[in-house]
Amino acid sequence: MAPRQEGCSCGGEVFAKQIAVVMERSVRRFPAESRALGIGRSMIALAQASILVFTPASHLFVPVGGDEITIDCSTPVQGVSLYCLAGSADRQLLNILVLALLLIVASGILPRYTTVLHFWASLSIGQSVSLPDGGDSVAQVVTFFLVLACANDRRRWHWQQPTGEEGKGSIPQGLAWAGWWGVRLQVAYIYLNSALAKLSVGPWAEGSATYYVARMENFGAAGLFADLFRWATGITLIALLSAWGTIFAEGLIALFLLRGGSRQMVAATISACLHVLIILQLGIISFGFIMLGAVICAASRGIDANAPRLKSLLSHTRSSPGASHSSMPTDPEPTGKTDAVKLGS
Repeated sequence: MAPRQEGCSCGGEVFAKQIAVVMERSVRRFPAESRALGIGRSMIALAQASILVFTPASHLFVPVGGDEITIDCSTPVQGVSLYCLAGSADRQLLNILVLALLLIVASGILPRYTTVLHFWASLSIGQSVSLPDGGDSVAQVVTFFLVLACANDRRRWHWQQPTGEEGKGSIPQGLAWAGWWGVRLQVAYIYLNSALAKLSVGPWAEGSATYYVARMENFGAAGLFADLFRWATGITLIALLSAWGTIFAEGLIALFLLRGGSRQMVAATISACLHVLIILQLGIISFGFIMLGAVICAASRGIDANAPRLKSLLSHTRSSPGASHSSMPTDPEPTGKTDAVKLGS
């Protein structure tokens, strides 16, 4: 029995060492600077800013359950909110300050440092606003991981091309790798949890959920296309496809975010289609763009690696529409960039 236990122990150590080598290689080859990640960050910040621009403080801080308009600052997390730290300051003025922070973040300046401001602004909104939506909670978690994901981004603007000067073996490099994986896992979990939760709800399981949602009094179809969506969901086949299609799309987004390369780009495309339809139907604009921005952040390395290839293929197709399939470039991607996606995905 003893030799067998020693063999198992040695095998476990070898396996652990192999995992450590793979992770170290993945961290070293991980591209810590990403333009797609910058797009996602700006989208989340602008979506949050839209809440403060179009909603006065009197509508964000309202009595709940008959209590006075007070902000709960009892926990340490709530206590670091700007609205708690500022005490009795005018809340509309504080909204303007948070709005300014979000616009600075959206500009893309110094991503390594403004991610901290973004997390603080997200925490202040999510912990202090009386009537938050689901997007506020998502933004809090995603912006926390973005603090880590941008730890090794040394550019002045996140719109710049990656410099490739980041320290590959440094601690910030490891933090960036871990932060991006945190975003991927969290966003994938949100979509997978949403898809699985719908399966246990009667109207979603039977395919009639979108019919009822479109006709809800306070949360139904609204805006220019309200009548169109009510008419469309009144058709049985469309109602079934829209309900089950939503579940299927959410499951695909979760799956593809955990895969590498072009699948991450597909996840972002599906998310864009899904949330644009939700925005057109229900009008919840800030939530939709926060979720889309979170998906773009999670899929950023796949987008960075495959966007040039897609652009090259499209430009080649436009310039020579009559060219044969064999004349198209087989792999316009640089080899190093492909390796980075495979090992860092």
